[in-house]
Amino acid sequence: MADAITYADLRFVKAPLKKIVSSQLGEDPEAYEDGELTYENVQVPSVPGGPSGLASSGLGDKSDLQVSQKLQQVSSVLEDTNSSLQEQLHLRITQLGQKEENLQESKRKLAQSQEVLQVAQENRQTAEGKLKDCQLDKEKTQETLQREEDQRRALQERLHNMQDTLKPFFTCSQQGYCCPVGWILKEYRCFYFSSIRQTWEESQNYCKSLSSNLATFRRHDYSVSIPLPTERRGTIQKGHYSQWYIQSETCTSSLPFICEQSSFRFPDGDHSLQ
Repeated sequence: MADAITYADLRFVKAPLKKIVSSQLGEDPEAYEDGELTYENVQVPSVPGGPSGLASSGLGDKSDLQVSQKLQQVSSVLEDTNSSLQEQLHLRITQLGQKEENLQESKRKLAQSQEVLQVAQENRQTAEGKLKDCQLDKEKTQETLQREEDQRRALQERLHNMQDTLKPFFTCSQQGYCCPVGWILKEYRCFYFSSIRQTWEESQNYCKSLSSNLATFRRHDYSVSIPLPTERRGTIQKGHYSQWYIQSETCTSSLPFICEQSSFRFPDGDHSLQ
């Protein structure tokens, strides 16, 4: 009892857990996590005159108990931490797996979108090509229409000039049927009354020279009543109308004759010519 007593004191410090555990187990300190609470033994100087043997024995048991309790606490904390980390790791792996699936799905949709975009671009290029062709066709068509319009105007001008030139040579009715000047319009037919006497053959040739035919009748009772021009009144008959009848004559007799041809429409439809 007279031996000196050695006190054991526990001083808790904030030190990396991996360093404490590795130092106790003789392992690499980099294999553990940091930041856990640990402790270390501190030698306290002996008290002079005290019962060192008994005190050392009692304090040693107490120190071992405290160390054991601390180790159990640390072990429990480590187990809880390990379980929590495993759960977090499992959750993280699950999340990463889901993200990987989402990523693959996004890649698949992106590939589909790129294919659709490629088709759309090809269609756009095709449409642009067709549009350019249509524009070229439009320009060519416009040029053709312009040329045709110029030709039409030129022809229209020539036609007007020709009409102005021909108007003095025709007389037309209100209905638009015309005959050459000197001819008489009757029932859509043009008649020319000769002022000379000729044989049948001479009369026929003369009418043909006027692009017409010698007027002939198929019935003996046929008659035609046609107003004569003013300058012919009194020379052939008295009055406004002349009656022509079929008479039996020899073909060699020289007689007045009538040329006949169809009436026609004036080219521009002008009915004002009289």
